[in-house]
Amino acid sequence: MIERNDQPGGYRPGPGAGHPTGPPAASGTGPAAASGGSRWRRLWSGAALIRAVRAAVLVPAVFAFCLLVLRQPQIATFAAFGGFASLVLAAFGGTRRDRAVAHLMLTAAGAVLIVIGTLVSSNVAAATVATALVAFTSYFAAVIGPNDASGAAAAMLPYMLAASAAAPAHVIGDRVAGWTLATLIGGLAVVLTAPRSAGRELRLATATLATGLADLLEAGALRAALPELRAAVVDATHRMMTLFVSAPYRPSGLVIADQAMAGAVNQLEWCKGLVADGIERCGDLRDAPPGQRAPLEASARVLRQAAAVLRGEQVDPDLAALELSRADSVAQLTRADRAEVGDMELVVAFYGQTTANCVHAFATDVLIATRGADPLTAGSSVRRWYGLARPDRPPLARLVTLSGVAGIVLRNANLRSVWFVNALRGALALSVAVLIVQLSDVRSGFWVLLGALSVLRTSAASTGTMAVKAILGTAAGVAVGAALLPALGRSPEAHWAALVVAIFVVAYAPGILPDVVGQAGFTVVILVLYDILAPTGWTLGLIRLQDVVIGCLVSLVAGLLVWPRGAGDLVRDDVAELYRDGGVRLSEAVSWSLGLRPVPPARAARAASAGFRLEDALRGYLAEPGSKRMNRQDLWRLVIAGVRLRLTADALDDLTPRDASPDPNCDALVRHADALAAFYAGLAAQVGRPTGPVPPPLVPPSPDPSEVSAAIPGGTPPQRLRRRWVGEHLRHLELHLADLTAPAQALATQRRRPWWR
Repeated sequence: MIERNDQPGGYRPGPGAGHPTGPPAASGTGPAAASGGSRWRRLWSGAALIRAVRAAVLVPAVFAFCLLVLRQPQIATFAAFGGFASLVLAAFGGTRRDRAVAHLMLTAAGAVLIVIGTLVSSNVAAATVATALVAFTSYFAAVIGPNDASGAAAAMLPYMLAASAAAPAHVIGDRVAGWTLATLIGGLAVVLTAPRSAGRELRLATATLATGLADLLEAGALRAALPELRAAVVDATHRMMTLFVSAPYRPSGLVIADQAMAGAVNQLEWCKGLVADGIERCGDLRDAPPGQRAPLEASARVLRQAAAVLRGEQVDPDLAALELSRADSVAQLTRADRAEVGDMELVVAFYGQTTANCVHAFATDVLIATRGADPLTAGSSVRRWYGLARPDRPPLARLVTLSGVAGIVLRNANLRSVWFVNALRGALALSVAVLIVQLSDVRSGFWVLLGALSVLRTSAASTGTMAVKAILGTAAGVAVGAALLPALGRSPEAHWAALVVAIFVVAYAPGILPDVVGQAGFTVVILVLYDILAPTGWTLGLIRLQDVVIGCLVSLVAGLLVWPRGAGDLVRDDVAELYRDGGVRLSEAVSWSLGLRPVPPARAARAASAGFRLEDALRGYLAEPGSKRMNRQDLWRLVIAGVRLRLTADALDDLTPRDASPDPNCDALVRHADALAAFYAGLAAQVGRPTGPVPPPLVPPSPDPSEVSAAIPGGTPPQRLRRRWVGEHLRHLELHLADLTAPAQALATQRRRPWWR
């Protein structure tokens, strides 16, 4: 059986972006692992029960109407699979409107694919080429958004049914009619009865972390940052990120509200690191000037207000007060009549400004995610997500029109994108399966294609695992069918009752029961359904088993040829790209903020695209069944450090105060930034594609404190303040560089092993 796209992944970083340290998570432990384990132990689920009842009622009802009332077997067959696609396979999220649009798109796409599949089914070459194009397009369209990803397999189902056996063109009308009837009824039922989406859980988890950070900020200001508060923040971060990566698809696409939720999660994770490091460095804030404490206090209030918005309360975050506190803080630091700023006051001001900036972006994203922001605010945030925040960068229209879709596609049209490589694998596997069906005497080519589609995964190993499950499940289903069909005899009532029960099991199984049970149930459904259409007995199941084995072998060979290591290699490549581009952008941002660069950094959009690809690859890797070759703790330390590098460069890019005059006293800071960029380039060389033996362990840069001191004299007051601001950013960035050397070395060693080890 083809799986729904709602299988959980996992997340187990260290205590957070601020302190990626702590004991590694043991295999099979931690919140993510516990969630995955309880999936098998928990046999009851309200959402699964609704899904199962809905499918068990509607699929047989539509099938019976078409077969017994309309007396059209062709319509009935495509109606049955259309109901299965819309009620079981597709797992669309979002609001009711989002789900309604997604189901309408599924209906339209399936109808078009039925026409194509039927027209090419009589020609071997046409069927093979068309299948490659259709499969690649369907899988690659997943890059646009989560609903497009979820509908890919569901839309492929009617195409495979139409293309698996030669048929005349005059049957197209009946086939499209059956598909359209079933998917419209199924879509309407889903829209009206679907339970609250998983996005609500992510919002509540994000609200919990925001509240915990507010508690930590307020306690830190009183030197009372208790271990209990820190532990609560760590647990809340784990919960939020587990939900964030719980599906193999990034909740972003072209839906602005979903993009905003992804942005809010990233901002809040960085905010956690800022708060933790700020409390550690600043200590007791009661002695700091009130003007420098004010941004931290305002940040705590806005965090609580944003959390309330995420919980559904009617609250308006006081962003104006937050911005006023930031402006007052900068004004006090830049007063012409004041003496040099003290070290501790500057440190408090730095963390206050940086935290407030992060909280402001988080609260803005929350308002957009809950559809409470005005269009101008939403537009500015979209520009920030894609690295186009500065007014001298390309216009927003490129992001929200059809050309925006083209932009997303172009960013992923390369071998570093999990969607692109997965689309290549799917196209190869399914086109070869069609070729085998067309050239051989396979009696039911649909099952060959279904077997190939069912087990396609992101690595050869995980594809092999699913192939074994598919074969075992089909064999079990044949055994059940061999006992069930003779017992049913010629009784129509018994056949219809068995069909209802089998569909209930198949629809209830995803995420609740083992995959073998779902595959066995699907086999029983097909056996009973075809026995109702044209009684053939249980021996039909033996033919189905043979066809499934052929399809599974095709997918396994395709996995070995195209992507044997799976998403793991893409994760490492994308981490390397994030470090490589991030280091260059850091150097450019430092030069820009110090007035040494006439034009702003040009790699912001490229860094944003690399971050998106990394998230996608990471989800694909975590969704792969079986044990993971990379230590998750090491992996998350490297990923979090890459995110911090990108966001630090963003902060330097937007640094205030700033003027156009070059600072003649900043050579040491520029050298420091270049040294950090070189260190990140070394990490990229270790983690990225191997070009020789394992490089020696890296040593983080350790510049002479006297050269990069924040109190370097000379220049105007704004220049001196800007130098100190840049120095604090670089200091914050290098706090945990030593924690990255061992994980990078481990990944470099692991990547040089053969894929089968």
